[in-house]
Amino acid sequence: MTLRQFRLAGCICLTTLAQITLSATAMAGPASDVIDRFHAALISSMKHASELGYAGRFEQLEPAVLESHNLHLIARITTGRHWRKFDSKQQSRFTNTFTQLSISTYAARFDTFAGESFAVISEQMLQRGDTLVRTKLTKSDGDEVQFDYVLRRLEGSWKIINIIVDGVSDLALKRAEYGNILKQDGFDALIQMLQDKIAQHQSVEN
Repeated sequence: MTLRQFRLAGCICLTTLAQITLSATAMAGPASDVIDRFHAALISSMKHASELGYAGRFEQLEPAVLESHNLHLIARITTGRHWRKFDSKQQSRFTNTFTQLSISTYAARFDTFAGESFAVISEQMLQRGDTLVRTKLTKSDGDEVQFDYVLRRLEGSWKIINIIVDGVSDLALKRAEYGNILKQDGFDALIQMLQDKIAQHQSVEN
């Protein structure tokens, strides 16, 4: 193979790789689609909040949260450098407990409906290929809350990895809180704190 043929073959390979990447992105669809589906699930749960109760809202929202969030990655990020110190059982236990708390929090906080609505404002690419989807929640009194979602595409699907509410990063808050507990009191104390929060959510309507 001549040098020219080698270079041509390299260009063809790069072109093919780019086409495959673009094709995968197209198949994934815009990240805002993920947010629209998640918001629809929240609104549906809110509209039937009373008849569902906490347990019913948890059950209804669980598949929507699991589909739209990368909870394993979020759990790992929230524990920072401590994650590497966990053994496999601790990592699994923390991820499972964190997942339960995440779903529980949505079920507890979105517990009524008074005409609220979500709307996507914009979608833009970030560094490392992540995407920022800006949205707003309009309350019944006209007040607005800004919800910005950071999503990462893994295995062809966009998943939420952070939520920023009115400029405050949920991921940053949790990382600071969890890191402090792990540093001062250890793993078991962190698990107990998460379980206590889940219990508080469960007890509100009981």
